[in-house]
Amino acid sequence: MDKNPQGIRVLIADDHPIFRDGLRKLLESEPGFQVVGEAADGGEAISLARKLIPDVLLLDLAMPRVPGMEALRELAASPSPVRTILLTAAIEKRQIVEALQLGARGVVLKESATELLMKSIRSVM
Repeated sequence: MDKNPQGIRVLIADDHPIFRDGLRKLLESEPGFQVVGEAADGGEAISLARKLIPDVLLLDLAMPRVPGMEALRELAASPSPVRTILLTAAIEKRQIVEALQLGARGVVLKESATELLMKSIRSVM
């Protein structure tokens, strides 16, 4: 399934440092995952995604400066778009439709069970 011996390379984009730290520790405790970077806003997510070329980007919608949807739009226009999963506290149906049209591979609510997120990441790979 995973051709990379280091595991699935994940970039986390969320404006809450405690959430990013917890998510990184959670992912790195699971076999087959490697967190390659963390972004605090959409602009940083765009920059790091282009620089680090992760396998999966976990992207929050509600972030300062450049919101997640704008980051998704920008990354979708890139020559090599990244597989993106929106990981958000709340999302409206119209936002889900827009995100999928922009190339998002899925949406996981932050209230979801940990295993659902792991399964989602593996599925988009």
